[in-house]
Amino acid sequence: MKSLLAYLSFLLAAATVKAVGNGLVVTTQEGPVAGTLVLPTVRQFLGVPFASAGRWQAPVKPPNRGLRVFEATSFGDTCVQSLTPANLEFLLLTGGEGINVTESEDCFTVNVWAPAVQRKQGTAVLLWIYGGGFQFGSSNLTVYNGQNFVRDNDDITIVSFNYRLNIFGQPNAPQLASSTQSQNFGLLDLDAAVQWVHDNIAAFGGDPNRISLFGQSAGASAADIYTFAHPNDTIVKGVIEESGNLGFITSDALGNPTLNVTGWNTVAAAIGCGSTANAAQLKCMEAVPFRTLENAVISTGIEFNLLTDNITIFSDTLARAAAGNFLKVPLLGGSNLNEGDIFIVAAQLITTGVALPFITEVLADIMTQTTFTCPASSTAQERLAAGVPTWRYQYQGVFPDISARPDLRAYHSSEIPLVFGTYNASTFAAPTATEVALSRYMQSAWVAFARDPAQGLVGFGWPVYAPQAPTLVQLGNAANATGVVFTEGALLDVTCGAIPQLQAIAAGFEAGFA
Repeated sequence: MKSLLAYLSFLLAAATVKAVGNGLVVTTQEGPVAGTLVLPTVRQFLGVPFASAGRWQAPVKPPNRGLRVFEATSFGDTCVQSLTPANLEFLLLTGGEGINVTESEDCFTVNVWAPAVQRKQGTAVLLWIYGGGFQFGSSNLTVYNGQNFVRDNDDITIVSFNYRLNIFGQPNAPQLASSTQSQNFGLLDLDAAVQWVHDNIAAFGGDPNRISLFGQSAGASAADIYTFAHPNDTIVKGVIEESGNLGFITSDALGNPTLNVTGWNTVAAAIGCGSTANAAQLKCMEAVPFRTLENAVISTGIEFNLLTDNITIFSDTLARAAAGNFLKVPLLGGSNLNEGDIFIVAAQLITTGVALPFITEVLADIMTQTTFTCPASSTAQERLAAGVPTWRYQYQGVFPDISARPDLRAYHSSEIPLVFGTYNASTFAAPTATEVALSRYMQSAWVAFARDPAQGLVGFGWPVYAPQAPTLVQLGNAANATGVVFTEGALLDVTCGAIPQLQAIAAGFEAGFA
């Protein structure tokens, strides 16, 4: 028996040595991981565990696997989503991805796309945080696949991960309210992913001292939240925020971050756990199968949003921002020209089955200004006031394979296929040459930032943002559709002092056509 075990160990060691030579087996703190050469110049590792947690528990390190090689050849399960009619309509308008992915509560996995070993190693690292309003989302979407990003750019490794959502991510349970432990579990998952990447990315050829966060919508908000929750962090060196920040949350776009006891009790009552928030109710909720809980959330239509806990999200965020009490790492942030289109179109299709272009344009433009453009402006100015190197962009591209309807212009999330170079995944149309060129340009900018967050974009030709100077980067502008046009940020922000009035106008207009 001993000789057999010795022989098997020899075979394992020999196979590992051979694979290590081409970088397809790497050693993490939990044990060896085997990936694939997904392209001749790109290594891919999918579904690697980065944490472990029970329902409504903070994440901890995943179990050690010893010598057992983890086969990182397929995506892990997606965290449980709330695919309400509104969320489904959003996904359908963008191509339908994310609807049929496999879900479970065992969803704590990362995906790594790294250059093949014959290419430059010790690369900068971009850690992607997907959006979805903290209600839905998955790293297992073609549009987020990092292989083209790494194929077309040197000195970069792309990492994505899953985090908990809706009632599983932020249950708003009064029984879990604590001054020392957050119940924004999805945000704690981000913390765990950042730590895992820092501890292990060198094995994949990444530089643990050059890690930047990048995310879109709720993912960008999570990145911004990270900077406030970890003002003295030494891991994250830069942040890219696409169409999201803390202002996106506090502007009520994702709900006021306060404890929603009514929502918790309503769902608890719907699944037979009672409407009294006591220990017995919590125990019942912890034992319910996840699908039962998921269906109850969808059927009741309740959104479970992040909450102010003074651990991850603070009640005095505005004061902290004014005082510069956040992680002072360089920021590249911005928004899209027509963010609101997709939300207004989706709302009309759900309620009436048809979207009227003139209603879409009026309401969407107001929503874009109040919910996205102005918060992006405020975030940029807060960073500038604290002496943080800051760049601000506005994406304006409209392409048939992404904006398949005429009332979907440069809408919320439409820049993502260009950032990742995944426009070929579209089911609507083929990409255009202009789109491909703009994608290459945008990727180069994102990579320049990741390589050197403080100076990379200066060398790329982008001036540091100053609101009164032509320093706001317009991407996909008709005057230079494959590159950049500079303008003054103050011109975009001229109505930002009148947000309540704009919201009142939108409410009145919408009521007139209800």
